[in-house]
Amino acid sequence: MSDGRDNPSTPFPDGVPVLVDTATGVILRAHGEADLPAIAEQCRDADTQRWTTVPIPAGGYGVADARSFVDSHARDGWVSGQAPTWAIEAPVGEANVFCGSISLRLEGDGIAEIAFGLHPAARGRSIMSSAIRLSRDYGFDVLGLRVLRWRAVVGNWGSRRAVAAAGFRFDGTVRQLLVHRGELLDGWVATMTADDPRPSLGWADPPVLTGADIVLRPFVQSDAPRIVEACSDPRTRHWLVSLPAPYGRPEAMDFLEATRETAAQRTGLNWCVADRSSGVCLGSISLLGFGGYSRRAEIGYWAHPGARGAGVTTAAVQLVTEHAEANHLIDSLVIRCAAGNTASRHVAEGSGYQLSGVLPTAEPLGDGSLADLVTYSRP
Repeated sequence: MSDGRDNPSTPFPDGVPVLVDTATGVILRAHGEADLPAIAEQCRDADTQRWTTVPIPAGGYGVADARSFVDSHARDGWVSGQAPTWAIEAPVGEANVFCGSISLRLEGDGIAEIAFGLHPAARGRSIMSSAIRLSRDYGFDVLGLRVLRWRAVVGNWGSRRAVAAAGFRFDGTVRQLLVHRGELLDGWVATMTADDPRPSLGWADPPVLTGADIVLRPFVQSDAPRIVEACSDPRTRHWLVSLPAPYGRPEAMDFLEATRETAAQRTGLNWCVADRSSGVCLGSISLLGFGGYSRRAEIGYWAHPGARGAGVTTAAVQLVTEHAEANHLIDSLVIRCAAGNTASRHVAEGSGYQLSGVLPTAEPLGDGSLADLVTYSRP
C-alpha cells in the first residue's frame, strides 16, 4: 500500500476506479463530457460560490470553464496521483444524474484533505455523506492513508454535517484559517484517522426500542413529509419557537442530518417514534446532553397532530427512560416544558417524573409572550 506520498499515475478516465454505495445508490466515477453543463450550473450557484473557492469568471462560469476543471483538475489529479477526484452520481427523481465532485488532496506522510461540492438539486438527500464514506474508505484501504482532514469556512453547516455523518470528529475553530476571495476567514477543522470507527450508515444508530404499540428507530428520509406536517402545525410551533419558519422539506432534511451529527459527535440520540405495525412516523424523542461536564441529559419530544392523545409520547418517554437507566448512560434525567403546556406535562408525569422546579418567565412562546419554565426529574 502507498502512504499517500508517491501514488502511481492512473489513466483518465478509463483507469478511474468506480465506487458504489449499494445502500444509497451513490456512485463515484470519472468525470465525462455529459457532466459539463451540470458542473457549470453548480459553479454558478450562490452557495457554491459562498463556501468554496470555485472561480467566478467575469462572464459567468460556463461549459468551457467546466471542461477546464475536468481537464486540469480531475484528469491531472489522477495522472499525477496526487488528487484522486471523482464525479458523484446518484438517483435524483427517476434518473441517475451528476450531483457534484469529491477529491482527496494528498499532502504526503499519509495525510490528505477531503474536499467536495454538491449540485444544488442534489442537496438535502444525504448524497454527500455517502460520497464521503466511499472516498474515505478508498483513501484508508487502497491508498493507505493514515489521516483525513476536512476544513471549511465557519458557518458551512451542510459540509460539517456531511463529514460528521461519515465519522469525522470535530476538532474546533481556527481563527483566520482560510483564504477566501481575498479575505482571511475563520475555519472549522475535523479529522478522521485510519483507526477511527467508520459508521456505515453515516452515524451511530440509536438502538431500536420496541414497545407494545410503538417502536423507536432512527429517522429515515421517508419520514420527511410527516416531520414537515408536525413542525408546521400551529400547536407545535406555539410551544417550540425555535423551529424554522416556514418549515418545508429542506428544513426536515436539515433536521435529519442534525440527528446524525448529534450521534456522530456523541452528544445525544434522536429517535423517530413510529407505529409498530405500519412504521409511520408518529413523533420524535431525543436524549440530549452527553459529553458535557456532568452526566445529565434532557428528554425532548414532539408528536404528530394525528398521534396526540393516544399515549404514544408517554410510552416513548418510558422506553427512553428505561434504556438510559438500564444502560447507565447518565446519572440524572430531566424534562423541561412551558408551565401552560399541559399535554407535555401530562407526558412527564405519566412517565414517572416529578416536578422539581419552576423558573419564572423563562420560556418564550409562539405568541411572543414568556411563560414559566417547569422542570421534571426522576425521583
